Amino acid sequence: MKSRYFIITFILPVLILFSACSEKKENGILGIEVPVGSGRITADTPYIISGVYEDTPADKAGIKPGDLIVQINDMPISSGMKFDEIFLKHLTGKPGSKVTIYVKRGSDNFVFEVIRAERVN
Repeated sequence: MKSRYFIITFILPVLILFSACSEKKENGILGIEVPVGSGRITADTPYIISGVYEDTPADKAGIKPGDLIVQINDMPISSGMKFDEIFLKHLTGKPGSKVTIYVKRGSDNFVFEVIRAERVN
């Protein structure tokens, strides 16, 4: 079990970095790290924000690492959904466009309206 955890913690950031580098330049950024790749949502692999970059739209909105995404805009996140589908179809978008992210943090629920920023690199 410990080696499985190590593989996930090593591969996941690499996948996120690859995904961020390969994204189209016309897509805006939110400034969060989330699961990407061929995985699916399960009880053991929820859609949790693993990182928030400083001074990004997500950071300024108040999103925190560890927040569990339960809904994006009008789409609830449910078991069986693919990581890539959630990321590519619901979290990416044009700079200046808004996304509403519903999260669970502990026993509290939050709703964040985040405006995607332009890429600087």
